[in-house]
Amino acid sequence: MKLAVLAFAALASIVAAQDQYYNVSSPTSNLSTALGACHQGAAIEGLCLTGEKVTDPASLYTTFYHNVSASTNVSDFDTVGLLGYNLWSGGNIIAPSAMQLSISPTSNVANAIFLPGWYAPSIVLFEASGSMYINVYQNDLVDPITYFEPPLRAKNWYICATKWAYSYETLIWRVGLVGQPQNPACQWVDIVRVFV
Repeated sequence: MKLAVLAFAALASIVAAQDQYYNVSSPTSNLSTALGACHQGAAIEGLCLTGEKVTDPASLYTTFYHNVSASTNVSDFDTVGLLGYNLWSGGNIIAPSAMQLSISPTSNVANAIFLPGWYAPSIVLFEASGSMYINVYQNDLVDPITYFEPPLRAKNWYICATKWAYSYETLIWRVGLVGQPQNPACQWVDIVRVFV
């Protein structure tokens, strides 16, 4: 489902594609499970394995939104945007939240967490196949630094045993273009969106 809204004086159209469920698969096995929001702290959610299938009915904690803004119509794929989640509180209070990658300076993995508001979101895109990726513009593997043209599509998504505030199997991002996560419990996954 798409929603077009006119906003601001420039009348730029804002398109929000409502995505629900993110199917998780790995090269050695197909986990085929939906990701869902899991409590990580006060109004902080992670992305955890749920055990639910993508064919199961949608629920509040497995529904996410790819929020994009553009002055022209955009396609459902290869469009930059943030991954949003509506955190419900007190029965009727909604705290719109955006995914950001929480980086620890002593690790090469970053936890995917949702915090209320749109402060410092991590920008993601989706391929026509539905796979989620992040664009990489600079190539700092060489000296002098060059640019990828077109941008490189990085899919450094892993499911790992993590402890941000609580112990879960959560979605993380391996930082950098080379190497493996230093967390030995990580397994590479392909995150695929499925529309409601």
